[in-house]
Amino acid sequence: MLRSDLPDLVAMSRENMAGIILSAWGEEWNDEKLMELLLDQQVTTTVLLEDEGIVAYNCVEEMDEYIFISSFQVHRGWQGKGLGMRMMEMIESAGKENGKVGVELCVQSTNERALEFYYYNGYDLMYRNGNNLIMRKPLS
Repeated sequence: MLRSDLPDLVAMSRENMAGIILSAWGEEWNDEKLMELLLDQQVTTTVLLEDEGIVAYNCVEEMDEYIFISSFQVHRGWQGKGLGMRMMEMIESAGKENGKVGVELCVQSTNERALEFYYYNGYDLMYRNGNNLIMRKPLS
């Protein structure tokens, strides 16, 4: 990720997540929280580019024996075209290479499309924290 990518990443996330955050928590979207994550030195942000520009990105952190996906976004016009699968494969492959036992993530309970995607990709619900669902996939 380049610093110049930040406006595109924030806009993509806002477009994808503002309604979900509002329905899950009754709160308006907050660009500043995402900016803090994107600028965090402990977080690795990877962008996927096509001719049109940035079409997807993910943020991951190493947490003990797991890789934690702290943000995972695909531009609305590119959803359903395999980019999410490609990003998951990249994240899981990196986790295996780094000796991690699994991948964890947090998804809003109202984000039905993401939940379906994660279940399809082998993630299991570990526990619920309010409207956040914590999911995990072992890397064996």
